Amino acid sequence: MDVPTSLARYAAPGHGIAPAEELLGLAGFWPAYFLPGWDEFMEEPELFGADEADVDAATEALYSAREVWPAYRIPLAGGHLLWTVHRNFPDDPGTDYLITHPDWDRDAPLASLEGHFSGPGLSWPELVAVADSAPARAEGVRDPALRLLLLLPAFGDADVPVAEAVSRIAGALTAVGVAARAAPAVARRLLDHPFWDGPTWETRGESPLSGGTAGPSPLAVCDGQYSPRVLPLYLGGDPAHAHALADALGRSASGADQARER
Repeated sequence: MDVPTSLARYAAPGHGIAPAEELLGLAGFWPAYFLPGWDEFMEEPELFGADEADVDAATEALYSAREVWPAYRIPLAGGHLLWTVHRNFPDDPGTDYLITHPDWDRDAPLASLEGHFSGPGLSWPELVAVADSAPARAEGVRDPALRLLLLLPAFGDADVPVAEAVSRIAGALTAVGVAARAAPAVARRLLDHPFWDGPTWETRGESPLSGGTAGPSPLAVCDGQYSPRVLPLYLGGDPAHAHALADALGRSASGADQARER
């Protein structure tokens, strides 16, 4: 089975992984995509301009591909790539969010939506920064609205500026077919994450890089007990890797501090 080189350690024997950004064009994609966290949208496809048959077809395409798992690529600055993968094991399905880079020897997990979930993996400043910073000509999803909605299930932040978030998410929803009058209410529902309460995020300047002794990590950590980011992401102990990823994520700690000051 073919697997992207950067996902070789993540992949499971007997299963391939293939970019599937074309699935975003399915009429019922968004109710199906949000199914692991917000299954109520399956009963309200009209909110997304779809019908029951559209949602059934999208659900089949996303979650029934057992041999080759569909994935969406979200390119970041500096050659980083954020993957969303539908891990369609028959007995252990889930949706995983992870970052890769050609210079890393492993992927960095952010979140998983499944029975044994993990997350969140992104703060609000990081989510916005990633949505708005697609490198030109990179392969994958570059549209800011699509990037925001794809990564929304991996986000959680107690300090989210609610009015700003509702407005931003509602705008993205409108771009994918949700009626403008309905979009703010849908956005508020998406801010109520069923897997975790919003944790707080900070940069612990005095903490060494997880797994190494190379010095303080610029990567934010959160206090969510189920998050892979309860410690700085392990990137092989190379401080250059951590600084490059922090830049790709928009140096979220400073953004979060500014949001609190407002």
